[in-house]
Amino acid sequence: MTLAPNTLELRAIRAQAAVWVTDLHGPERSRELEAGVRRWLAEDPRHAQAFELATEAWQRSGNLPAHLEEPRPAVPLAASPRMRHSPRATRFGLAGAAALTLVVAAAFYLLKDPSLSTGYAEQKTVELSDGTEVTLNANSRVSIDYTDRVRQVTLHRGEALFNVTKHQSRPFVVIIGSRKVIALGTSFEVRREETTDHGFTVTLIEGHVAIEPLAAPDLLPVEPIDAVLLNPGQRLRVAANSADSVDSPAIDKVTAWRRGQLIFEDTSIREAAKEFNRYGKRRLAIDPSVSEELRVGGVFRIGDPDSFAQAMANAYQLRIIENTDEIKLTAP
Repeated sequence: MTLAPNTLELRAIRAQAAVWVTDLHGPERSRELEAGVRRWLAEDPRHAQAFELATEAWQRSGNLPAHLEEPRPAVPLAASPRMRHSPRATRFGLAGAAALTLVVAAAFYLLKDPSLSTGYAEQKTVELSDGTEVTLNANSRVSIDYTDRVRQVTLHRGEALFNVTKHQSRPFVVIIGSRKVIALGTSFEVRREETTDHGFTVTLIEGHVAIEPLAAPDLLPVEPIDAVLLNPGQRLRVAANSADSVDSPAIDKVTAWRRGQLIFEDTSIREAAKEFNRYGKRRLAIDPSVSEELRVGGVFRIGDPDSFAQAMANAYQLRIIENTDEIKLTAP
């Protein structure tokens, strides 16, 4: 079967995008190369779309090697419209969809840090290059920076569960705000609260972790001076306007989101609504007329605010007002 010219050209563009991002994170990266990429992206809207496709491929595949094993010819520093028809681009474009997918997945790196993210009502599990498994809750984002010295991940928003591979000499570090979590072979969860005081929680499931200031060494401390050491089952709560606190929540409750559930135990109705709002664009709103004393208990399905609103209306004789973007609970 002969492919249409437009199809061949699109494949060549996608292959060129894969080559660009490979070179950006190879040993010969330079300002001239970065400028060439930006010029190429500006030449045609399809170039940016191809780069986005590579982004999605990376997010599905995890922190793969920064370059392909097989040697490639040098890339001209300045890109031009004719580059889409260069021998290398054409070679990639004709290689077939399966090979192209492999190249894109293995080649992707962002112009800045490689990152993983999820949208509303989306969860994602990715295995990184060292075997560590990262599971992102909805509306979350992390960036990854592995070096010969340290395996570093920054949690920018949301919630992530880390199953850190054992038998690694490099510490595993999660940056969150002005602190960092240091671990080796460990399973733990980190969550950034959607509050103005930039609070966060760290829950240890297995192993050992230390929560330290950013300036501390990337090592598990022998003497905890400025560090907080957690035992399995413990959770550290950090907020800017209050002292750190440690408690021991039910782990099944903390990780219920991985099973598609929200579990509430004597939770205020407003806090419960905030939890639902992490998982959908249709927001749950609690009117000021609803008492602050109302508490919620039970197991609810993530992404189903309608059932929650109906349950609250039945239990507390509340009224439901709905529109396209919002479900509001008010006093009768």
